[in-house]
This record gives sequence, structure tokens and C-alpha cells, in this order.
Amino acid sequence: SSPAMQALLDAIAAMPLPADAQRIFHGRGGLHPGGEQWTLDAYPPVFVLTSFAPAADAQLAAVGAALEARWAQLAPGQPLNWVFQQRGDAQRMAGRADTVLMAGTVPEPHVVTEAGARFQVHVLRGQNHGLFLDMAEGRRWVREWAADFCMRNGHGPRVLNLFAYTCAFSVAALQGGAKEVVNLDMAHPALTTGQQ
Repeated sequence: SSPAMQALLDAIAAMPLPADAQRIFHGRGGLHPGGEQWTLDAYPPVFVLTSFAPAADAQLAAVGAALEARWAQLAPGQPLNWVFQQRGDAQRMAGRADTVLMAGTVPEPHVVTEAGARFQVHVLRGQNHGLFLDMAEGRRWVREWAADFCMRNGHGPRVLNLFAYTCAFSVAALQGGAKEVVNLDMAHPALTTGQQ
């Protein structure tokens, strides 16, 4: 396999049992030259592999085998649940569905956690799943900023979240002690999910 594919397989082999939703492999971050097409996310109890370029069946089979092997070590006897999402130019996808359940099942409703907060996600429909896992550090920063604001000022901040999507940054601000959050987004269904 290519060095980039090997980096993805190595990340799978070394991953811990994910309790919180988290990014396992961030090829888009440029740390693995040639691997920019891949991300692997854990939305427990489901893994989501995304390819931003056409993926060969052999590549998917290799990832599936690596996930099976690691899952057998992490959760013996538990079924592996994973989804593949092909992103990019539909013309080059040669009829492949955008999102495919590769093994197991996806809970409905599907609720994941991050730093004690609960988020409803939907990994089988649409390009975005309801929680951007590559923004976890940003949410941590907002949570800590709000807590620091409370300590310095004796009250929580008022937070305006523009382009709020499902309001995950607002949840982080409230966790940190924000007094009030206002969420604005053009996508009403995303805000409804955020309200929940």
C-alpha cells in the first residue's frame, strides 16, 4: 500500500477505544503527503471513513480489514459499525452512492458525546453529520474562554454564534458558563437540531 494508505492503517491499528466522538485520522491536515483524501471519524458506536477523491475497492477492503482487526482487540464480540462516504465530483464516482453502510448498524437517534456534552448526529445522510469533529479544539477553547470570562467578571458572557450550524460552539460556551447564547444560521433544520 502507499505511504499515505499505510499511515491511515497505522492510525487504525493504534487507536484507543473511542468513548467520545473524535477524529481518528485527519489526512486533510497535510501531515501525511498523499493522504489528503482520507478522514476517519469515530461517532461511537460508528466509524465514518470519508474519501474526498475516488476510492478503489481494494483500499476500502484494506480499511475494512484494519477496522475489523482493531475492533476485535478493542471490543471483543461486539459488532463493528462503519460507514463509507464518498465526497467530490459525482461524475467521477461512477454511480457509487454518496454514503454506504459497510458493516453493522447505525443507531437512530444517534447521540454522541464530547467533553460531557451530548450531540445528535446523522452519519447516513448528507455531507455533514451534525458535529464537525475537526473543530473539537475550537470548542475546547470556547469552553475555557467562557469559564475564564466568568472567573474574571463574576458572570457569564453573552455569546453570538454566527453560521451556528447545529450550535455545537454555543453548547461549549454554555458548558463554560455563558449567560446567554444567540444562534444564527440560514439552515433552519440545523438550528432545530441545535435547539435539541
